[in-house]
Amino acid sequence: MTRATLAGAFRVRVVAVLIVLYILFVLLVTLWPTTVDKPIDPYLIRFLDALHQHGVPGYVDYNFVEFSANVLFFVPIGFLGGLLMPYRLQWIAVLLGGLLSCAIELSQKLFLPGRVASLGDVLANTSGALAGCIVAALVRAAIKHRDQLVIQDVLAGRIAEDGLPIRERAAVRP
Repeated sequence: MTRATLAGAFRVRVVAVLIVLYILFVLLVTLWPTTVDKPIDPYLIRFLDALHQHGVPGYVDYNFVEFSANVLFFVPIGFLGGLLMPYRLQWIAVLLGGLLSCAIELSQKLFLPGRVASLGDVLANTSGALAGCIVAALVRAAIKHRDQLVIQDVLAGRIAEDGLPIRERAAVRP
């Protein structure tokens, strides 16, 4: 195996471990018998009231915060899944995020009487997975572009002793 292949395999393993750990965290939070925000509900309501008194629009309410939190909660699922999937199959990370969310909401409905299953949560979670997957695609595109520039410089014989292409080295060290 070449050095680049070993580095790529290592990155895939790291991302795979991170996504498994994050999914376990998501399952712990979402399948806990009570909601994780229950202890902070009164404080959140007071905080939102204070924000409204300082000019924050009224639509920024508890439901808005909950929806936004659900979106943000699944961004890492889409991001890590998007990095783990082959480039042309990144969209599967969004599908898997949506399926994970459906499974969680169904489990809450069937097995957790203290929790409320919601299609809105599935929509928010899937939106978060989509946002994370888009970020992963942008990161991969930037890395691919950088790699193409490095390859061009290597082929042209413009590589410095420190391994950086000469034009990047000049930009890094004024």
